[in-house]
Amino acid sequence: MEHQVTTRWQAFTGRLGANSYSAEIVLEILLDSYRQYFRHYHGLSHLADCFKHLDEIKTELTNYDLVEYALWFHDIVCVPNAKSNEALSAAASYYAATQLRLADEFSRQAVRLIMLTNHKAVAENTDEAYLLDIDLVVLGREWDSFLGYEYQIKAEYSHMPEFDYRQGRQQFIKVFLSRDTIYQTDYFRKKYEQTARRNLVALQGFLANQIIGVTDGRV
Repeated sequence: MEHQVTTRWQAFTGRLGANSYSAEIVLEILLDSYRQYFRHYHGLSHLADCFKHLDEIKTELTNYDLVEYALWFHDIVCVPNAKSNEALSAAASYYAATQLRLADEFSRQAVRLIMLTNHKAVAENTDEAYLLDIDLVVLGREWDSFLGYEYQIKAEYSHMPEFDYRQGRQQFIKVFLSRDTIYQTDYFRKKYEQTARRNLVALQGFLANQIIGVTDGRV
Protein backbone atom coordinates (compact mmCIF):
# COMPACT_ATOMS: atom_id res chain seq x y z
CA MET A 1 0.00 0.00 0.00
CA GLU A 2 2.77 2.44 0.93
CA HIS A 3 4.62 1.71 -2.31
CA GLN A 4 1.45 2.31 -4.31
CA VAL A 5 0.81 5.63 -2.59
CA THR A 6 4.45 6.71 -2.92
CA THR A 7 4.53 5.95 -6.64
CA ARG A 8 1.35 7.91 -7.17
CA TRP A 9 2.66 10.92 -5.25
CA GLN A 10 5.87 10.98 -7.26
CA ALA A 11 3.94 10.88 -10.54
CA PHE A 12 1.47 13.49 -9.28
CA THR A 13 4.04 16.02 -8.10
CA GLY A 14 6.06 15.47 -11.25
CA ARG A 15 2.98 16.27 -13.31
CA LEU A 16 2.44 19.45 -11.28
CA GLY A 17 6.04 20.53 -11.79
CA ALA A 18 6.51 20.69 -8.02
CA ASN A 19 9.89 21.18 -6.39
CA SER A 20 11.24 17.62 -6.24
CA TYR A 21 13.19 18.02 -2.99
CA SER A 22 10.18 19.46 -1.20
CA ALA A 23 7.97 16.76 -2.71
CA GLU A 24 10.03 14.07 -0.96
CA ILE A 25 9.78 15.87 2.37
CA VAL A 26 6.03 16.40 2.03
CA LEU A 27 5.60 12.74 1.10
CA GLU A 28 7.26 11.67 4.34
CA ILE A 29 4.93 13.96 6.28
CA LEU A 30 1.92 12.50 4.49
CA LEU A 31 3.05 8.93 5.12
CA ASP A 32 3.81 9.60 8.78
CA SER A 33 0.36 11.11 9.22
CA TYR A 34 -1.68 8.46 7.43
CA ARG A 35 0.09 5.56 9.14
CA GLN A 36 -0.40 6.86 12.70
CA TYR A 37 -1.10 3.95 15.02
CA PHE A 38 -4.65 5.00 15.90
CA ARG A 39 -5.84 5.33 12.30
CA HIS A 40 -7.88 2.20 11.85
CA TYR A 41 -9.91 3.71 9.00
CA HIS A 42 -8.40 7.10 8.07
CA GLY A 43 -5.11 5.63 6.91
CA LEU A 44 -3.31 4.78 3.68
CA SER A 45 -6.00 2.29 2.62
CA HIS A 46 -8.65 5.01 2.75
CA LEU A 47 -6.40 7.31 0.74
CA ALA A 48 -5.77 4.65 -1.90
CA ASP A 49 -9.48 3.89 -2.07
CA CYS A 50 -10.23 7.57 -2.67
CA PHE A 51 -7.78 7.62 -5.56
CA LYS A 52 -9.37 4.53 -7.07
CA HIS A 53 -12.75 6.25 -7.19
CA LEU A 54 -11.15 9.50 -8.37
CA ASP A 55 -9.74 7.71 -11.38
CA GLU A 56 -13.19 6.32 -12.19
CA ILE A 57 -14.54 9.82 -12.82
CA LYS A 58 -11.38 11.50 -14.09
CA THR A 59 -12.94 12.67 -17.35
CA GLU A 60 -15.85 14.31 -15.50
CA LEU A 61 -13.65 16.76 -13.61
CA THR A 62 -12.76 20.30 -14.58
CA ASN A 63 -9.55 20.28 -12.54
CA TYR A 64 -8.49 16.72 -11.85
CA ASP A 65 -5.16 17.70 -10.28
CA LEU A 66 -6.84 20.07 -7.84
CA VAL A 67 -9.25 17.39 -6.63
CA GLU A 68 -6.41 14.90 -6.27
CA TYR A 69 -4.34 17.40 -4.29
CA ALA A 70 -7.28 17.99 -1.94
CA LEU A 71 -7.69 14.25 -1.44
CA TRP A 72 -4.04 13.86 -0.50
CA PHE A 73 -4.48 16.30 2.36
CA HIS A 74 -8.12 15.99 3.38
CA ASP A 75 -7.34 13.72 6.34
CA ILE A 76 -3.71 14.60 7.02
CA VAL A 77 -4.84 15.84 10.43
CA CYS A 78 -7.14 13.32 12.07
CA VAL A 79 -7.45 13.80 15.82
CA PRO A 80 -10.37 11.75 17.15
CA ASN A 81 -13.27 13.93 18.25
CA ALA A 82 -11.51 17.19 17.35
CA LYS A 83 -13.57 19.86 15.62
CA SER A 84 -10.64 21.44 13.78
CA ASN A 85 -9.41 18.51 11.69
CA GLU A 86 -10.55 19.95 8.36
CA ALA A 87 -9.23 23.43 9.13
CA LEU A 88 -5.85 22.09 10.21
CA SER A 89 -5.69 19.75 7.21
CA ALA A 90 -6.48 22.68 4.92
CA ALA A 91 -3.77 24.77 6.56
CA ALA A 92 -1.28 21.93 6.14
CA SER A 93 -2.19 21.64 2.47
CA TYR A 94 -1.61 25.35 1.92
CA TYR A 95 1.78 25.30 3.64
CA ALA A 96 2.81 22.22 1.66
CA ALA A 97 1.75 23.93 -1.56
CA THR A 98 4.04 26.86 -0.82
CA GLN A 99 6.94 24.45 -0.27
CA LEU A 100 6.08 22.62 -3.48
CA ARG A 101 5.98 26.01 -5.25
CA LEU A 102 2.46 25.56 -6.55
CA ALA A 103 0.39 28.51 -7.73
CA ASP A 104 -1.31 30.45 -4.96
CA GLU A 105 -4.74 30.26 -6.60
CA PHE A 106 -4.42 26.46 -6.83
CA SER A 107 -3.46 26.34 -3.16
CA ARG A 108 -6.41 28.47 -2.08
CA GLN A 109 -8.86 26.41 -4.08
CA ALA A 110 -7.51 23.25 -2.44
CA VAL A 111 -8.10 24.81 0.97
CA ARG A 112 -11.76 25.34 0.10
CA LEU A 113 -12.16 21.76 -1.09
CA ILE A 114 -10.65 20.34 2.07
CA MET A 115 -12.83 22.50 4.28
CA LEU A 116 -15.87 21.06 2.51
CA THR A 117 -14.99 17.54 3.67
CA ASN A 118 -16.68 18.19 6.99
CA HIS A 119 -19.77 17.44 4.84
CA LYS A 120 -21.81 20.31 6.24
CA ALA A 121 -22.14 22.30 3.01
CA VAL A 122 -23.52 21.63 -0.45
CA ALA A 123 -21.04 21.60 -3.32
CA GLU A 124 -21.07 24.64 -5.59
CA ASN A 125 -19.60 22.91 -8.63
CA THR A 126 -19.04 19.48 -10.13
CA ASP A 127 -15.49 19.05 -8.84
CA GLU A 128 -16.58 19.77 -5.28
CA ALA A 129 -19.50 17.36 -5.59
CA TYR A 130 -17.30 14.53 -6.85
CA LEU A 131 -14.76 15.11 -4.08
CA LEU A 132 -17.42 14.88 -1.38
CA ASP A 133 -19.01 11.81 -2.93
CA ILE A 134 -15.67 10.03 -3.13
CA ASP A 135 -15.22 10.56 0.60
CA LEU A 136 -18.64 8.99 1.25
CA VAL A 137 -18.38 5.90 -0.95
CA VAL A 138 -17.83 3.74 2.13
CA LEU A 139 -21.41 4.41 3.26
CA GLY A 140 -22.70 2.64 0.15
CA ARG A 141 -20.64 -0.51 0.37
CA GLU A 142 -22.17 -3.93 0.92
CA TRP A 143 -23.16 -4.55 4.51
CA ASP A 144 -20.16 -6.59 5.65
CA SER A 145 -17.74 -3.99 4.32
CA PHE A 146 -19.79 -1.14 5.74
CA LEU A 147 -19.92 -2.79 9.16
CA GLY A 148 -16.16 -3.29 9.04
CA TYR A 149 -15.79 0.43 8.44
CA GLU A 150 -18.01 1.18 11.44
CA TYR A 151 -15.86 -0.94 13.70
CA GLN A 152 -12.74 0.78 12.38
CA ILE A 153 -14.26 4.14 13.28
CA LYS A 154 -15.18 2.81 16.70
CA ALA A 155 -11.58 1.70 17.22
CA GLU A 156 -10.33 5.20 16.40
CA TYR A 157 -12.54 6.56 19.16
CA SER A 158 -11.95 3.80 21.69
CA HIS A 159 -11.19 6.36 24.39
CA MET A 160 -14.76 7.66 24.38
CA PRO A 161 -17.61 6.29 26.52
CA GLU A 162 -19.96 3.95 24.69
CA PHE A 163 -22.94 6.23 25.25
CA ASP A 164 -21.13 9.11 23.58
CA TYR A 165 -20.31 6.89 20.61
CA ARG A 166 -23.92 6.01 20.07
CA GLN A 167 -25.28 9.50 20.58
CA GLY A 168 -22.82 11.08 18.19
CA ARG A 169 -23.28 8.50 15.48
CA GLN A 170 -27.05 8.69 15.72
CA GLN A 171 -26.78 12.40 15.02
CA PHE A 172 -24.49 11.71 12.07
CA ILE A 173 -27.01 9.26 10.61
CA LYS A 174 -29.89 11.64 11.17
CA VAL A 175 -28.14 14.40 9.23
CA PHE A 176 -27.48 12.24 6.18
CA LEU A 177 -30.87 10.53 6.11
CA SER A 178 -32.59 13.91 6.30
CA ARG A 179 -31.02 14.99 3.02
CA ASP A 180 -32.80 14.50 -0.27
CA THR A 181 -29.75 12.58 -1.45
CA ILE A 182 -26.56 11.49 0.29
CA TYR A 183 -24.54 11.70 -2.92
CA GLN A 184 -24.40 14.89 -4.97
CA THR A 185 -23.46 13.45 -8.36
CA ASP A 186 -25.51 11.19 -10.62
CA TYR A 187 -22.62 8.76 -10.96
CA PHE A 188 -22.21 7.98 -7.27
CA ARG A 189 -25.91 8.37 -6.52
CA LYS A 190 -26.81 5.63 -8.98
CA LYS A 191 -24.10 3.33 -7.63
CA TYR A 192 -24.44 3.83 -3.89
CA GLU A 193 -27.48 5.85 -2.76
CA GLN A 194 -29.90 3.00 -2.09
CA THR A 195 -27.34 0.84 -0.34
CA ALA A 196 -26.04 3.76 1.73
CA ARG A 197 -29.53 4.60 2.97
CA ARG A 198 -30.23 0.96 3.77
CA ASN A 199 -26.95 0.71 5.69
CA LEU A 200 -27.59 3.86 7.71
CA VAL A 201 -31.14 2.82 8.61
CA ALA A 202 -29.87 -0.58 9.75
CA LEU A 203 -27.07 1.01 11.76
CA GLN A 204 -29.60 3.33 13.35
CA GLY A 205 -31.45 0.29 14.66
CA PHE A 206 -28.29 -1.34 15.96
CA LEU A 207 -27.28 1.80 17.80
CA ALA A 208 -30.73 2.17 19.34
CA ASN A 209 -30.44 -1.38 20.67
CA GLN A 210 -26.87 -0.81 21.86
CA ILE A 211 -25.54 -3.54 19.60
CA ILE A 212 -22.68 -1.47 18.22
CA GLY A 213 -20.87 1.61 19.45
CA VAL A 214 -19.47 4.11 17.03
CA THR A 215 -18.73 7.77 17.14
CA ASP A 216 -19.56 11.30 16.06
CA GLY A 217 -19.91 12.95 12.69
CA ARG A 218 -16.53 12.12 11.16
CA VAL A 219 -16.69 10.03 7.99
